[in-house]
Amino acid sequence: MYRYICIESKEDIKLYEATIISLFSEFINFTDIKVINHHIWMYYQHDIDVSLKDVILNLSQDTLVDFRLYQSYKYETKKSLEDHKKFMSQKLAEISFNAYAFIDDQIIVKHFINSLDQSFKYYILKKYSQNQMMIETVKIYLESNQNMSLAAKSLYVHRNTLIQRLDKFHQVTGFDVKSFTDGFLIYHLLLIK
Repeated sequence: MYRYICIESKEDIKLYEATIISLFSEFINFTDIKVINHHIWMYYQHDIDVSLKDVILNLSQDTLVDFRLYQSYKYETKKSLEDHKKFMSQKLAEISFNAYAFIDDQIIVKHFINSLDQSFKYYILKKYSQNQMMIETVKIYLESNQNMSLAAKSLYVHRNTLIQRLDKFHQVTGFDVKSFTDGFLIYHLLLIK
């Protein structure tokens, strides 16, 4: 799986490049690092168990510089990661720099909740954006007030089958529709025609 983080600064980020790379290299094994304008793009292929939100907030406090960090979810191919990166770069440019110090896909969807379109559906739902069975499963589950038994009956599947489908959805998208907030955000995406 391929992942990336993007660290952005209003100031010339090259002044802090060595510090940032050194700090993040303590818990991430980067496969590539690119510095472009006010951004450092760092690519990696493993899960991390450190809160990047805490790291970026501490870095900003220690250096007295405003930083913003975007953390991507997982991508199966480098091409899908690069496509997602282009889309997210555009969306990040539309968000006021000081609005968030940490951004992920949940925050992006929440920020653009009133202007979601097919592109969001494609980039957030990934391979499930055109999978009618998965979309119907998630939609019925959410419309059943996140009640597993009721949704399983409505879908004519065993409760365990429903749980497995929702877990697969979470693994691919990073959104756990069993939590209210993620379910709310995904439901808005599913309503896009």
